[in-house]
Parts: sequence; structure tokens; C-alpha cells
Amino acid sequence: MLCGMDKIICLGKNYQDHIAEMKEAAPEKPVLFLKPPSVFKEIKNDTTISLPWHRGVIHHECEVVFKLYKKNIIGLGLGLDLTLRETQKELKTKGHPWEIAKVFKNSALCSPIYGVRDFGNWEEMPFTLKVNGETRQESKLAQAILRPNEMIHYIDQYFPLCDGDLIFTGTPAGVGPLKPNDLIELSFGPIQSRFQLAANHE
Repeated sequence: MLCGMDKIICLGKNYQDHIAEMKEAAPEKPVLFLKPPSVFKEIKNDTTISLPWHRGVIHHECEVVFKLYKKNIIGLGLGLDLTLRETQKELKTKGHPWEIAKVFKNSALCSPIYGVRDFGNWEEMPFTLKVNGETRQESKLAQAILRPNEMIHYIDQYFPLCDGDLIFTGTPAGVGPLKPNDLIELSFGPIQSRFQLAANHE
């Protein structure tokens, strides 16, 4: 867990192509939801991570991650916002909150955070998720509905922003199921993270 993190703030429906693939109506603004620090796990290369396979289908959602200090972006990472998709669909149908589908151990995976200075023009820099060598998601932050400063301003209207908070900025198209033993690779500028999913459930 990152020292001093108060919360993880996630934006949903922040890429038009993802909204289209989910066959859902575009909201006036992206959806906001929170994850607690207890579900965060920093990815260490060539490690193995356990997930609750017994709870249903788990989908990957690859996202650029901001680290904040005084409401400014001081670091960047690449993360996976993991979702129990069948559970989420059931909760949506009933008009219930999503937390049960979004908040479980290791449901907020993230590469090590790099300083913004370690990147070039990071809004135009492609980020990629590969599963077993196959590219599943590839996009760039410039294709998100809200620009980075707009995301921070929008969130700040509703949630207190604390130093060390992380923002998961939304996922592009290409979300899909993960399986035990999958090999995951994340790439974004200087970030090259690689890990495997455990066969046993958490």
C-alpha cells in the first residue's frame, strides 16, 4: 500500500469507445466511485497475484493512474481496475451501488508510480494491456472524455482531495475476462510491468 493514501478515486465511462462496447447510454459526466487503500496492490515484476475466482467472472479495465499532491499530478502509473462483471450487472439492474463488484482484495492493481518528469508528452503516449501476449487494450489519455485538469476539478466538487490520493482515470474499449494463470503485461512510457494471476482463488 502506498504510504499516506487516503483513497482511490475511479472514473467510470470516461472513454466513448468503452461506453459503446458496454452498450450503455453516455452519462452527462463520467461516473465517480471510490476504492479503499486496502484493495490496492502495487505490481512487482514476475510476482503472482491471487483473485477471488469463486465469486464469478473478473474483468480487466486498464487505466492511467494519477498520484496527487496539493491537487496536482506528481506521478503516473498504469493500473487495472478489476470488476466482478456479473455481480455489477446484477447490482445495476436492481439500482444498487457497485461497491460489492468493485471492492475486493487486489481489485486495484497498479504499476510502480513514476514522476511526471520521467514521461514525455504523456497525454499522447500510448498505454497497453497484454494478456498472454495478446493486446487486449490500447489507447492514450488524450482520447478520454475529460482532460486531466478537468478530471481533478470535477472530482474536487464532490470529494475532498488528499495528498497521496490516486485517481484511476477510466478505461478504453477492450475490457474482458481474466482467467487463472493468465500472464499480464502493462506498458506506458517507462512503465513495463509483468505479473501472473494465481491458479488458486483469494
